[in-house]
Amino acid sequence: MKNKLVWFGTAIFMTTLLVGCNDSQMGYVTGKVLIDGEPAKKDLVVRFHPQTPGGSFSTGITDESGNYEMHFSTTKKGVQTGPNRISIEPRATPAGQPAIPEFLKSFNKNSPPVYEVKPGRQTYDIHIESQPKK
Repeated sequence: MKNKLVWFGTAIFMTTLLVGCNDSQMGYVTGKVLIDGEPAKKDLVVRFHPQTPGGSFSTGITDESGNYEMHFSTTKKGVQTGPNRISIEPRATPAGQPAIPEFLKSFNKNSPPVYEVKPGRQTYDIHIESQPKK
């Protein structure tokens, strides 16, 4: 009996891992990171952090034009629907984690209003100012 319970528990756990979020709980987010109105450089890491308990973050990497596409996992594109806080930092290299510029630290600390991810495809351009406006 104990072996059956262990097997059943393992099967439930593995199913949960494999299924993850279903498509009705995912939004497919693409966009562009703009710094002072110009496309951001390649290799910035964009993260969407769900504000609902138990949510898992999604990650995107900017290309040479500042474009990003969010991925929930290595095999699944998207972001969990609902409110998400955004953070951005330079991508780590084999030499280590580059220093985070002060304006990105400020952006991450004071992230803009939380972005509401809806089901389906959507574009969200992220505008960042490197210098505070006077």
